[in-house]
Amino acid sequence: MLSRRSRIPPFWFFLLLAVALRWGSFFISVIDHDESTYIVIADELLRGKVYLRDVVDTKPIGIFWVYALLNTVTGGSIPLLRLATAAVIALGSWGLYVANLRATGHRTAGYVAGVLYVWMNSVFTDYGMSPNTEHYFNALTIWAVAISVAAPRKRWGWAGLLLGLAFIIKPFAAAEAGAVGLYLVWHYRRDVPRMLGRGLQLVATWGLPLAAVVAYYWWLDLLPALWFYSVEVSAAYPIELPWYLRLKYMGDYLLRYSPFILCGLAGARVLKSRTSKRPLERSDFGPLSVRSGEREWLYYLALQAVFVTTVILLTGKRFGHYQIQLHPVVALWVGATAGVVWRAVWQRRGVLVGLWVVAVAVGIGHGVYYWGKEDRPREVAEYFKGNLLPGEQVFGLGYQMVYHLLSQPVPVAYVHPSLLFYPHHTNVLGVNQREVVQQIIENQAIHYIYGEVDDPISDTPLRDSLLQYFEPYDTVATKFIVHRRYVPEDE
Repeated sequence: MLSRRSRIPPFWFFLLLAVALRWGSFFISVIDHDESTYIVIADELLRGKVYLRDVVDTKPIGIFWVYALLNTVTGGSIPLLRLATAAVIALGSWGLYVANLRATGHRTAGYVAGVLYVWMNSVFTDYGMSPNTEHYFNALTIWAVAISVAAPRKRWGWAGLLLGLAFIIKPFAAAEAGAVGLYLVWHYRRDVPRMLGRGLQLVATWGLPLAAVVAYYWWLDLLPALWFYSVEVSAAYPIELPWYLRLKYMGDYLLRYSPFILCGLAGARVLKSRTSKRPLERSDFGPLSVRSGEREWLYYLALQAVFVTTVILLTGKRFGHYQIQLHPVVALWVGATAGVVWRAVWQRRGVLVGLWVVAVAVGIGHGVYYWGKEDRPREVAEYFKGNLLPGEQVFGLGYQMVYHLLSQPVPVAYVHPSLLFYPHHTNVLGVNQREVVQQIIENQAIHYIYGEVDDPISDTPLRDSLLQYFEPYDTVATKFIVHRRYVPEDE
């Protein structure tokens, strides 16, 4: 049934699947703190603050512009923001469907890739359940590949623009840009003038978003800040991770998704055994040689996989969300191999029914899991809603989502607490903790400081300096301690 024309258009099919799998995570305020940072900094931008001057993080500005738009459209509602992420995942799945359909001629290959992408993003917390930058730039790079590499009529200009937009969300998207660029060179290898012309078109449109960012900071007279945070800070972060830990990092990903990968390997083995005498098949976009067309597509996917793997290993960090960037190429590959070889199996009605039954069950499982978790930021926010007087503000030693839930501005430039407390961040960013402390002390609107009880992360000289001016006042659910600004008795 997956390969036949459905009464539900592909995008809506994938969106319904994404919601069925992910709805249980829509209501808790924090899944992962990176999402909180995007939301809170976006709030600050909407209040008129300037990123890299008034508010600082280590990520490019693109993701904060995206969330500023989403906060405006959704009113900052957490469930609606999570729904927006599900829609972005569905948009990526639709792009995978189009790419595999165009490259292989089989609708089943497209549906398998799209379904698999939704599934891979909706199981593990750090590998897709928590909204992150990868979801947003993946959607852009997927469509760039779909309209260039996979398309009969290649839209290099639009592909370059999409890749450029992905780059200003996260520079890791350079991997897909590099793979597409090399494919362009190979595709026009016998026509050098067209190679140069199309290549210049790809590069020129890719550079437009980056040029817009540079122009924006030039207009604000902040080019030195842009260079420092985008280049110097990024260059200071790579870690020399031993090769065996890098292998372990990749092995963990392969094991997590081993059922899909083994299925793809089995399909690839069958494809390889096909003889060159196999007749041409007709696709929805004209004649397609299974041997040449599918093989060329699989070679491209291998190239993109190498580029993406190289990029995510370069930093020496082992964050699970980095590997979300591998989801599209894995989904495309499994769809183009197992999806094509066993397309008769995927077309059975029972497969579609089983897919929805399991998806609903997983969604309910997520709902039970997240419903049973403590929503600590929301507990803190509810506490302050009942205790803050007009004009009073809070400063948090953690859980920055509280600012969003209280609709309060962040009193310091560094939204993510780790930038203030971890030495490797403070050293690289050049954070002057004394100035931060003084800024908080002098801000008489800040009446309360909250933090976790016995939190080793925030147990630093910065906190000790602050608490000389604040006294223990109350606790929230035995997990948080609230300090109130000290007021001498004679006042």
